Amino acid sequence: MNPLIHSKTLIEALHTRLSQDPKLQAVLGTPPRLYDHAPQDPIYPYLTYGAMRSEDISADDTALSAHTVNLHIWSRYAGRMEAVTILTELTQILEQTPLDLGLSKQVSANIVYTDIFRTPDGRTLHGILRINYTIQSETEVML
Repeated sequence: MNPLIHSKTLIEALHTRLSQDPKLQAVLGTPPRLYDHAPQDPIYPYLTYGAMRSEDISADDTALSAHTVNLHIWSRYAGRMEAVTILTELTQILEQTPLDLGLSKQVSANIVYTDIFRTPDGRTLHGILRINYTIQSETEVML
């Protein structure tokens, strides 16, 4: 099984879920500021998609893939509350309802950790959310 096929589907579904969520729009704007690569002079707060790792974890007759996704929050609010609020909203959005993955099925979504720290510029807070997804292919049968 090729886990890259699920990677593409996962990222598309994740982006759709985040861009359509009203609570996230309330803090990241409408449309929400979600970037693969932030513009040179971004409006804060915003989210960037970080590193993603995918691997085939198939077993027996089940085609499975595991994916680790990193989401980065960037805030210039004076305190940590804005970053904490956004990370809390993200956690709730991603744990509540499985993503729509078409012919595949989300088996699990587990938040691995969140972290918030001040960047070297002294003004910007950087929040990180790492989430693990396990996806089962409905169309592939292992031989």
